[in-house]
Amino acid sequence: MPHQLSLADLALLHPIAERAARRVCRIARLPAQEREDIRQDLLLDLLTRLPAFDPARGSLAAFATVCFRHRGIRLAARLRRERDGRHPASLDAPIAGADGEEVSLAELIPESEGHAAWCGQPTDRIAALERRLDLGRAGAALDERDHPLCAALAEHTPHELGRRGPLPRSVLYRRIAEMRLRLFAAGIAAAA
Repeated sequence: MPHQLSLADLALLHPIAERAARRVCRIARLPAQEREDIRQDLLLDLLTRLPAFDPARGSLAAFATVCFRHRGIRLAARLRRERDGRHPASLDAPIAGADGEEVSLAELIPESEGHAAWCGQPTDRIAALERRLDLGRAGAALDERDHPLCAALAEHTPHELGRRGPLPRSVLYRRIAEMRLRLFAAGIAAAA
């Protein structure tokens, strides 16, 4: 018959799991905030192995310690493998170019691609082009006198601009409402 855990058993197991999780985090060089997730993983592994527990062969604490140690070793090894598979690269590291000459990774990734491309994430040139076209269309739909206001709104809230700017807050909000109406009439809706 499988062993049923009581509250006293859980009170005994939690400190053991906490020590084992701290050990795994230290071995795998994980930040302290990962400790709770590791502890839950260790306890879950213990619960799956609990039917194999035989009280005649040893105490629950000894069984848990062995289970935590084995699971912790497997977790630490998996985390190390994942970390080793990331292949960190320097932007200045030499790479063989197409014609045989050495170039750096920074020379292969254009500035327009940005940090996402350097991290290996896909960049969407079509979406970037559509954003540029939408901005051009929006600029054409607005009055020239609203362009500086739009630039200021990109960096500050309307409340901040009304508090420190030359326009009263009521005029500022009225101009923002007018700009929204002009943009809507030009077919440019608010982002969802």
